[in-house]
Amino acid sequence: MAQALTNMLTTPLPARTINLPGPSTLTHAYLLDMIASITYNPPSKAPVLPKSVALALSKASGLVWWPTVTPDEIERRLLDDVTTPGDWDVVDIVPDEIETYAIKYLRRYRSA
Repeated sequence: MAQALTNMLTTPLPARTINLPGPSTLTHAYLLDMIASITYNPPSKAPVLPKSVALALSKASGLVWWPTVTPDEIERRLLDDVTTPGDWDVVDIVPDEIETYAIKYLRRYRSA
């Protein structure tokens, strides 16, 4: 993403939103399993809530002074953009798979 942003500074861009999805479709469960296998920490056992309940709790949590999950974050977590075509050719980049770089960033979160 950093390279894409750098390239966008020097090239004229189309007057539309640029979509930069990954090269392959990954599920949330796959990403959790990959992170758990690299960090040696099990995935969270937090229950999965229906959207309406999660939105209500996020609105109620806005009353506390410390940072919590906002309703906008709940909406964005539930967006399905699997069929969005990529615009990688606009920024002159070929995307890599996440598995190539995941251990580099997740290694520091390994349990002792």
